[in-house]
Amino acid sequence: MIMMLPFLTALISAWFTWRGHRTTAIFWWAVTAAIYVAWCCYHMTSSLKISL
Repeated sequence: MIMMLPFLTALISAWFTWRGHRTTAIFWWAVTAAIYVAWCCYHMTSSLKISL
């Protein structure tokens, strides 16, 4: 479910683009980018739990 969120917001952005709502599409694209940045920061700072 966690990785589905940016794909869902990107789909919403594409839908608004196809409908001609540029400002709303840019907003949803920015939400998608913020999600990617937040998860990137989380994954870059968390420890890996690998059992070797």
